[in-house]
Amino acid sequence: MRSCHQSINPRWSDLLHRAVTEPGVVSKAFSRFHQYSLGNHLLALVQCEGRGIEPGPIATYPRWKELGRHVRKGEKALTLCMPITVKRSETVEKDGQQIEQETPATWFVYKNHWFVFSQTDGREYEP
Repeated sequence: MRSCHQSINPRWSDLLHRAVTEPGVVSKAFSRFHQYSLGNHLLALVQCEGRGIEPGPIATYPRWKELGRHVRKGEKALTLCMPITVKRSETVEKDGQQIEQETPATWFVYKNHWFVFSQTDGREYEP
């Protein structure tokens, strides 16, 4: 599991540069990956283009299986950034007493769990 603070290829600065300098990159990403954040739109689109994969609907291996499709042997998953919420325990003072309190914290990690429609075979798919 990689932290979002670690470098992955492509770098965020490269993604952002492409998004603002190449016409249509952002709108193409939004039209293909509408369920995801802007950062994940761009990340998925750049990975697809870099691998010569047709951008399209994206889902996890189990989700494609539910939809009656299977990921072709040898296909590599796309990497997206996911929020992970954890509870942090901290001691606070309240009315002169030390109290243990849990507060939520969100971290972001890169996970390679997603496949594009063009990486799958099987039953016809209706977006």
